[in-house]
Amino acid sequence: MSVWRRLDRVMPPVGARGAAAGHATRWALFVAVAVMAAVLFGGAVPSPHAVSARVTLFAGRFLGDLLLVGLFGITLTFYRPALYASVRAVSLFTLGLMSLLVVAAVVARGGTPQPELIPVALVGVLFSVLFDNRISVSAMVLVAILIGMSPPYAGTPALVVLLVGGVAAAFSVRVIRRRDQVYRSVLVTAAGYALVELALGLAAGAPLGEIRHGISLGAINSVISVALALMLLPPLEAFTGVDTYLKLLEWSDLNRPLMQRLSVEAPGTFAHTMRLANLAEAACTAIGANGLLARVGAYYHDIGKLVQPDYFVENQRPGANPHDALTPAASAAIIRDHVRRGAELADAHHVPEAARAFITEHHGTGQISYFLELARGREGPSVDPAAFAYPGPVPQTAETAICMLADGIEATAHMLHDATPKRIRDLIDYIVRQRIAEGQLRDAPLTLKQIGVVKEQFGRVLIGMYHHRVAYPSSGDGGAEPRLAPDGIADAVQPERAAALP
Repeated sequence: MSVWRRLDRVMPPVGARGAAAGHATRWALFVAVAVMAAVLFGGAVPSPHAVSARVTLFAGRFLGDLLLVGLFGITLTFYRPALYASVRAVSLFTLGLMSLLVVAAVVARGGTPQPELIPVALVGVLFSVLFDNRISVSAMVLVAILIGMSPPYAGTPALVVLLVGGVAAAFSVRVIRRRDQVYRSVLVTAAGYALVELALGLAAGAPLGEIRHGISLGAINSVISVALALMLLPPLEAFTGVDTYLKLLEWSDLNRPLMQRLSVEAPGTFAHTMRLANLAEAACTAIGANGLLARVGAYYHDIGKLVQPDYFVENQRPGANPHDALTPAASAAIIRDHVRRGAELADAHHVPEAARAFITEHHGTGQISYFLELARGREGPSVDPAAFAYPGPVPQTAETAICMLADGIEATAHMLHDATPKRIRDLIDYIVRQRIAEGQLRDAPLTLKQIGVVKEQFGRVLIGMYHHRVAYPSSGDGGAEPRLAPDGIADAVQPERAAALP
């Protein structure tokens, strides 16, 4: 586990026993931002009564900055509780705001302050990619007011320039899916700077050369800020534990070591994984969840089977079942243990945290029913069901919940002898009702309407996956047409039934 992941364990979590200490820790970081702003931009103090005046001025400045930072903290608390609960995310917000304050103080000491030199676009892009546009815009508004209303920037258009530049950068990018999106982010941010410089210059009657200078600085700032944001993104992903689209895209590569091992050492599990990934991605995309995360999570959900692949039915050769030599309890322990083994492999290979959740949650707390019933048949009703249950937890996200449903449905559908559309849909309904009745979806943020859409997508994909194919005649049949079932479906799966048709 990385040092950054340990931070959330060291710092008291919000909502747990140390809730008060957790709140104090996070608000101490917000207060530190206000203190830094007051120290950097305290302003000059006249010589008479210098000490008392300095204290009064600092107190007033600090209270004003604390009010602004406090509003941002309250926004984070109520509207982004997941970010507020993460000390790493709050630390990054603090670090980003403090960095901009320091740069602004350095720029202010260089003669006439040039707000175009302050890299608000850098922080705006990073916050948008790592978190979301809205909280990034809120941070940009905060930093624009903190700097723009400070004494060194009094009488300058810093507030408007920083506000427009930062907000334009925040809105210029959300999810980076392709490399060419970088150019769009640069162009949007540079356009924001150009428009605000043009508007302010024309309104003030500034010379054309001065306007061009401001636009040029804004364009240079945009290019450098976006480029630096891309360079800083990987380490900040590790720092915050946020799994961005680019990171998930990298982990969707089937040439990664774990996927290569799975395809060679557990080919049956690998084939099941590919089918499951198609199901989960289609369903998640249909309800607006993260389809790429569902695919990556499906790829890695069963990597624990690499430890003892022959003990799982999809990897067994006909007639070879090592469970025949074990007790039901021992067999159940091996089956259950693939969750723990998978989590260990994920940690060893630094699998993203969001994808790792699929390993521990895709079985929830469900029972290993086959071996439980086998044990009851041999030992009677005194068997402890807890020894035949997965450790959990139950799915906590829409993506892991859909993976759980898809896992059970795909494994069962694969065994259907006559996979007609009706039988597939009946199977989907049965598995979904069963998981709901067991309470496996109680913590998943899925509505009944979304579950209906998920079922429809499962049916669409599975019907296409297991449709009957035409049984092409051999060369000795004289080119005869393939026999069709009465409903027009080619009965190639059951040749003995096809031969009996008139």
